[in-house]
Amino acid sequence: MYAGHIGVALGANGIRRTIPLWLLVLASQLPDWSDATLCIAGVRPSVPGMLSHSLPAVAILAAAIALAFYARERDTAGAMLVLAVVLSHAGGDYLTGIKPTWPGGPMIGLELYGRPMMDFAVESVVIVAGWLLYRRSFPEDRRGTRAMMAIPVALMAVQLAADIVFTLTPGLKKC
Repeated sequence: MYAGHIGVALGANGIRRTIPLWLLVLASQLPDWSDATLCIAGVRPSVPGMLSHSLPAVAILAAAIALAFYARERDTAGAMLVLAVVLSHAGGDYLTGIKPTWPGGPMIGLELYGRPMMDFAVESVVIVAGWLLYRRSFPEDRRGTRAMMAIPVALMAVQLAADIVFTLTPGLKKC
């Protein structure tokens, strides 16, 4: 999942506006940022994604950012939402890709990336659902503005571009 993760962050912000959107976006993509950081550092585990996308890795990342948020804000419900947003990353990625479960465990996922139209449809549903929650948290006179309406359109355009790139370059490696 790519742009769908941002849809989750938008939805979470719509549920709890006291958590900064930038933090929820970071939380929604934390396993990907961790994977990129490991790649840049030259750390390449024998099973791709084991240190960033496996269930134990995602749980550790989720706990770390939720605890950091709690230590700063003393907001238990907010920390639980941040935790849930990070954990949602694994669910989204198991739906759209194939990821490791745990050391020695199976690789699982529906691999919707191999079916770009299906991937685009699923990610679009996640984007729109998150955007609707986000939009609902604004005063009624701001809900229909061009800027507000541009959010899901822009995210779906990014997702469409990603699906096109991955369709045209099936052997493209992330790292």
